[in-house]
Amino acid sequence: MSITNAVANAAAAAAAAGAGKKAAQVQLQAELNNDDDWNKFIQRDGLLVVDVYTEWCGPCIGMVGNLKKIKVEIGGDNLHLAIAKADTIECLKRFRNRSEPTWMFLAGGQLINVIFGANAPRLARTIVEELKNEELVKKGERERPKRAPHELTPPELEVALAQEKLNQQRREKEAAAAKTARTARREARAKRLEMHFNDVCPALMMPHAQKNLRKVSDALEPYGVLIADKCPLVLGKHGAKILAMEDPEFENPEVAAQLIERPSLALLLKKLPDREGNIIEIARRALFGEGLDNEEEQPKKIPSEELKLNGVPGLFVPADRHQRASVLDLLFPKLVGGLVEPPVSPDPPHIAMIFGAWQRRAVLTIASTPKLAPRILRYGFFADANIEEPKLICKTIEKYEERVDKDYCETIVVMIAVGVAEPALVDPKDIPPEGPPEELMALGPLHVSEDTVLGAEECERFFPPGYSEPEHKPKPKTKKKKKKRHETKEDTMDESISEATNDNIEEANGDASVDGEGEGEGEGEGEGELEGDGEDEGEEDDKHIDKATSPPPIAT
Repeated sequence: MSITNAVANAAAAAAAAGAGKKAAQVQLQAELNNDDDWNKFIQRDGLLVVDVYTEWCGPCIGMVGNLKKIKVEIGGDNLHLAIAKADTIECLKRFRNRSEPTWMFLAGGQLINVIFGANAPRLARTIVEELKNEELVKKGERERPKRAPHELTPPELEVALAQEKLNQQRREKEAAAAKTARTARREARAKRLEMHFNDVCPALMMPHAQKNLRKVSDALEPYGVLIADKCPLVLGKHGAKILAMEDPEFENPEVAAQLIERPSLALLLKKLPDREGNIIEIARRALFGEGLDNEEEQPKKIPSEELKLNGVPGLFVPADRHQRASVLDLLFPKLVGGLVEPPVSPDPPHIAMIFGAWQRRAVLTIASTPKLAPRILRYGFFADANIEEPKLICKTIEKYEERVDKDYCETIVVMIAVGVAEPALVDPKDIPPEGPPEELMALGPLHVSEDTVLGAEECERFFPPGYSEPEHKPKPKTKKKKKKRHETKEDTMDESISEATNDNIEEANGDASVDGEGEGEGEGEGEGELEGDGEDEGEEDDKHIDKATSPPPIAT
């Protein structure tokens, strides 16, 4: 009985020691998941060392052993450790979306230092130094720096300024590329419309100016220009924005309100055949007085000035061929559409994101959410992550799943918008944020385009022109029906002869089958064996490993 009690007591003691050890481990690092946890923790006395992490990356596990050793041997009760999730703590929002280990040093509610990276010797040295500094502060021999936890340390500020400089250079580069692309699109459209509308020019009279149509007609007549067509038109919000992009005078909110709510008058000006010169320059000269150098040539009243009301312009006439093409598409879409194909909507600024094909289901699930679906322009599966010479496998998930042999090196590439082609035409709240989506970044892509300029170049290799056009499947060949012919006496005779011949052949075959029954059975057995072989092959096909449904094996 005594032996049993001794064993029981020993077991209880061991269990208690284990529980105490586990409790000590739990207390080694506090877990901070929200603002309340954070605010309570930073009020503790002593030096606080916080491992700041993001949910998709996780805390730095490799440093836990070193931190335990430092706390036990040096820190004691003067050193407190914690891990803090930046995603849910407002004070740490500047550290979100980072994969680099981040260590914050705090004391007395103030931020003392910040270290980036998993450099164990440097982290240990810094902890020792800051513990000594904290002892000097308690003795009154040193002052703590006055810096709130959300403020940047000098090294952070230096890095932030350098990063902002790089971001500014990137934005300027992207803006210049977008401007060049827009000019190229406008030039191409202008050339296309000039083939049919070189001698016409659109114009627009505001609602308050329509009663003065006669003045406009009289001003144009001496210059050999007539009003070939006119029609009332309510431009709406989108049309008002297009007009504001072409002429700053129409950016006035009062002008926009008139264009949206009341019908304006669209005019189509046409130059007479015997009149030489550019129709745009002639119309601007007649209605705006442009290009008239001599005072004698200046009319007493310029129509465009007469039609203004309280600073609101009453007339719009394109100033160049690019504006003419844009306003023709806006005011006379049916006329233009009868002769020229409609303008192609440009792709918004975009980048390429490359993932392992084994991530395809996660990528496409995230990409199909209402938030991201409008931003996904194209996607496809490729043989590897080669950006310079990509090799297309297939364009859809359905086609990829049909493939039997998949490989670890295969990738899925997503072309995703990070802006809009014409920001002035879109509500600011509908403009997607800059940079790749956080949801996709959390999956750990193999490659992300550096900016939209490089992104456009990379996506052009992955998704060349015509990529999105549907594939044409070959039509199945239809069997031609044999024409019925009229039977003649000769045909009837031929058919009777052929029937008699077939009867004789069948009889001969019947005799042969009777004599060779063994052979026929042998042939049947052979066919059965072939079918069995086919089933075995099918079972082997089922054993193919889908290498693209799981991550590549870790090299050892």
